Amino acid sequence: MGGNKFTVFVMYIALLVTFLGLISMIFDLHRLAFYLEFLILLGLLLVGIIAAIGISHNMRWAWMLLTLFFGFVFLDMLFIKAIAAKGIAYFLYLLAVAIAGFFISLFSIEKEKAEAKDARTTSGARTQFGISQGDTHSVGEAVTKTFTPGKYIASKTGTKFHSPKCDWGKKVKKSNAVWFNSKEEAKKAGYKADNCIR
Repeated sequence: MGGNKFTVFVMYIALLVTFLGLISMIFDLHRLAFYLEFLILLGLLLVGIIAAIGISHNMRWAWMLLTLFFGFVFLDMLFIKAIAAKGIAYFLYLLAVAIAGFFISLFSIEKEKAEAKDARTTSGARTQFGISQGDTHSVGEAVTKTFTPGKYIASKTGTKFHSPKCDWGKKVKKSNAVWFNSKEEAKKAGYKADNCIR
């Protein structure tokens, strides 16, 4: 949970450094090359904003988009370096940021794939043995207890935990829901209590 927030934060920093570096690099170009790179920069800015919104909501497509984005930025930086009239002192640093952004987004895609596969495997095994999502019995036993997710709910993308009955608790998407059995458990995971928690 905390690792995902850190990854998103690092990606925001990589995007910011990349854009600032590209802006600085294109101002060293001649007239026609400057216009071409300025248009490319505007397109990259739009893609970067869309991807940043997507990763803030933990969307898998956003990580894929960022992988393509940083791959293109890497090639564009090499092109700018080749046509620049003078050397760019910080070029290697910007290239390193683009490579780091590429691999962070690539590994985030793989992590999302693994989590989705685990969820499908668990769901498939439960369905195969006739166990509904609300049951907590082993195969061959009678249903003795129904599963309740927990006493408190939080969102993977949020910072507070709520009562499932409060307005904010009801708004948490199922795909982002994190359940806790106690306040201490939620606080230990890094969440703060919402006003609806007494």
